[in-house]
Amino acid sequence: MVERGKNTNNYLKEILKKPEFSGTEFSYKDILFFIQFVRPVWKPGLLSLILTIITAGLGSLLPLSSKVLIDFVIMKEGFQRVNHLLKSFNLESIIPFARHYLESINLVVLSILVIGIIIGLIGIFQRYLMFRFQQELTFNLQTTLFGHLLRFPMSFFKKKQTGYLMSRVSDDVDALQYLFSQNLSQTATSIFYLFFGAAILITLSVKLSIIAISILPVYVFINYYFGGRIRSVSFNERETNAQVSKDIQEVLSGVEVIKAYASEEREVKKVSGKIRSVINARLKSMILSLLSNYSSRVSQLISTILIMWFGAREIMKGSMTIGDYVAFTAYVIYLSNSVKNLSTLHIMLQPIFASLERLMEIFRLIPEFKNDEKSGSSAILDKVKGEFKFENVSFSYEEGSPVLENINFTVQPGDIIALVGPSGAGKTTLVNLILKFYIPQDGNIYLDGHYLRDISSKWLREQMGVVSQEVFLFNDTIENNIKYGYPQATKEEVISAAKKANIHEDIFSLPFEYDTEVGERGAKLSAGQRQRISIARAFLKNPSILIFDEPTSALDIDTESLIKDSLIKLMGDRTTFIISHRLSFTDIASKILILEKGRILEIKTQHPASLPPYSRY
Repeated sequence: MVERGKNTNNYLKEILKKPEFSGTEFSYKDILFFIQFVRPVWKPGLLSLILTIITAGLGSLLPLSSKVLIDFVIMKEGFQRVNHLLKSFNLESIIPFARHYLESINLVVLSILVIGIIIGLIGIFQRYLMFRFQQELTFNLQTTLFGHLLRFPMSFFKKKQTGYLMSRVSDDVDALQYLFSQNLSQTATSIFYLFFGAAILITLSVKLSIIAISILPVYVFINYYFGGRIRSVSFNERETNAQVSKDIQEVLSGVEVIKAYASEEREVKKVSGKIRSVINARLKSMILSLLSNYSSRVSQLISTILIMWFGAREIMKGSMTIGDYVAFTAYVIYLSNSVKNLSTLHIMLQPIFASLERLMEIFRLIPEFKNDEKSGSSAILDKVKGEFKFENVSFSYEEGSPVLENINFTVQPGDIIALVGPSGAGKTTLVNLILKFYIPQDGNIYLDGHYLRDISSKWLREQMGVVSQEVFLFNDTIENNIKYGYPQATKEEVISAAKKANIHEDIFSLPFEYDTEVGERGAKLSAGQRQRISIARAFLKNPSILIFDEPTSALDIDTESLIKDSLIKLMGDRTTFIISHRLSFTDIASKILILEKGRILEIKTQHPASLPPYSRY
């Protein structure tokens, strides 16, 4: 038993110890940043807030009904004060009506019923407006955040996994919705009850009011003590939960590999371990909240007992009526709930702040195109010739691990450049530099005599057509996938591009032809069909510069030969970069760059008779 007690004490000490905070500092001032998302939808939010205050005002009258029923209706002793008050305002003419109304049980009960019905009707409209405000706010934030994410450079997406980012766009956005809806409404109601209730309490009894209000500093201390701990736990819990989302998304994307290696149990164990960490963090947060609530309840209980004791003495001395005391205790309950809501608001905001911190981490980052404008990299050329020059270019994804070193070569307009070399030689990285997915740490790249880093990234990519080895198709129709790079294309233009890519016959044989849904990542199509749709996409875009990264890697020799002539026609006089290990594509290149370990070993102007052993076509 002693050992178990020690373990329990140690567990509580561990919970009460303020955990390390891994997030950025977030303050109440940072909430001002999110006001921009509220501005477009402020009308239903403000109207809902006004209705909330009206219902709070009407609701705050209800506790007085107990005083009226006891002192006026039952005891018939409460009208002296009202009589004196009306005379002081020269309203003697309404004294008979007021007395009849206040001492009539039917009229008093009817008034309570009417007020209750009005509160209910207003409440329905208020909740509708608040729900509408929530949804519009969520729409504004999610669409803005999603657009912000898409404008980040490729280096950002290499570091952050898909599932991790998805949790930011979905789970964390809900926190802001809650902050500006439920929290705002609850806070407005509590503040109104607090001030109105405090005024009524002072009117009924100054002594008892002092006792009731003296509990406020205790609430403040309790919530200050627990608030920071809950916030830190909540941030770490949400970070771990994002990792879980990332792992689950990764597992589901690679389910074919997992099943092929019969590694289901291993993946379940890996994910379940992180889920357990999330559960433990939630339990810790719950225990902290329970301890905070318990401390507040004890303080409230002590205050209530003192009010009961002093109130009974005041009645016995004749300083208070029974109606005053009953109304006072009713308002104390209102006041206690308001104080509790306001004091726990700090604690309730901590998980929300944890989410807002995670959102602020994203919004603090400068998107790629804005970074272009900030650095002056927003030039747009009148016409693209396609002349490239690499001058002493070096690049590394991580410091100390160069991927490309001292790259020098020149490409004339209309050149077809074949990039060959073993895996990891830097071929794809070189192409990514041309696309301006990354900026080299050393050296310069020129396009038509202009610094590539000074050219607008968005405009540059609009001039390029890319056919990648890893084809990505959206879960949409075949037609929309082909039109992705040129959305305004007509159906005839789409069909023409498909014919050039030798995919039209395959599409025409499908039940819904060009309206066929391809499934997630094009799962309903074969690898060859997916790649030919990607090639059709490039045909339709009709770009100034072409980049082919193993464009026919998923095609058999017969299909490849069918579209080779079309690809050559597409190249025309366009500057083209081809990453390929097949002889059929390297033999059409005007230049062959042989890369190994991030360096150019040799530049050939025609297909060489012999190549290093790794270059097997």
